[in-house]
Amino acid sequence: LQQLDFADAAVAEPFQMPVAEIEKAAVVVLVGCNIRHEVPLLHQRLHKASKRGAKIFAINPVDFEFSFDLAGKQIVAPSKLASALVDEGIASALKAANGNAVIVLGELAENHAQASQIHAAARDLAQATGARLNRIPQGANALGLARHGVLPQGQGRHTDAMLDGSLKAVVLYGIEPQFDFADGAAALKALAGAKVVAFTAYASDELKKLADVILPIGLLPEIEATLTNVDGVDQSTSAGGKLPGEARAGWRVLRALADKLGLADFAFTDLTGLRAGLRAESVVSGTGVASAMASTPGLERIVSTPIYRADAVLRRATALNSHPLTLGARAVLHPEEALALGLSEGAMAKVGDGVGSAALPVAISSRVPRGAVWIESGYEATAPLSPGARLTVARA
Repeated sequence: LQQLDFADAAVAEPFQMPVAEIEKAAVVVLVGCNIRHEVPLLHQRLHKASKRGAKIFAINPVDFEFSFDLAGKQIVAPSKLASALVDEGIASALKAANGNAVIVLGELAENHAQASQIHAAARDLAQATGARLNRIPQGANALGLARHGVLPQGQGRHTDAMLDGSLKAVVLYGIEPQFDFADGAAALKALAGAKVVAFTAYASDELKKLADVILPIGLLPEIEATLTNVDGVDQSTSAGGKLPGEARAGWRVLRALADKLGLADFAFTDLTGLRAGLRAESVVSGTGVASAMASTPGLERIVSTPIYRADAVLRRATALNSHPLTLGARAVLHPEEALALGLSEGAMAKVGDGVGSAALPVAISSRVPRGAVWIESGYEATAPLSPGARLTVARA
């Protein structure tokens, strides 16, 4: 759950350039985006676009691998993503495309501590060149949730405000706090002082320690559901198997709880009745821009989600976690950065942000810029680290 920058709320919107059109684009600019891991099918569309002669540029904090050649790239620390968008070469290419161009913002841009700065720079570039702007939704059903009002409204709070320690009771729905919040360490600290009711398919040891009540619910293949794809098209599923044990479809558990509490708007007995009461809302992102963050000592953390560690099911898939792309928790440094710190390949490093710390093996790669350290999320070892704080790195 993105929780760091609220000046321009990270509201999910359908792609301005539909997925099918992207393979016919003349120019594509990837910003903070490891497209091959985030949306593999979209990466395949770009591969086809490249074969047709499209110019594809990348502005990233890691020199990610693609199956196509780039027309140009900038590999910069995360704090430089917004300023890197002011590039004459990229702007000229976008203008020359006469509207057949798109800027794609990925996970590293959307979940950045100052995402609003990147959004503003990307909007300015799109407006100046006639390009369209696509933002990859963060979460499998982010578009559907936003469309049906699952956003802070009225007295509702954004994630950071909910994790300030003031809440006395919290309901978690399908969340493993140490992995599924942008700042897992802050989430665990805030939830430790609250009464927690957890709707989950997996009662992990961490959740058992944290939750006062655990309610078993089914996983997507076991229930009827609707997901909304990046183009804003609803796609329905049917239950593919019997729910195990006492697990129930999540909506049934929510309805039963609401009935006990005497809450309104839960007078339905099946999903058809629930859907009949839904009214899609128009979703528009904010345009505010947060103040620039003060520079502090230490290395910037580059945070990406491993392709096979993005959710509770993937994290428990033995075969996928044995895949070569699941590299494990590690700290990746530029060769010159590692040399300056006295660290070598495979050495153990102590990484800290003043609140949490981790002991991680070191990997050395010129794909990472100086002044930054690439530490993926989704692992027990990296959970204590803040995603936005500067890090100290030293030999363990």
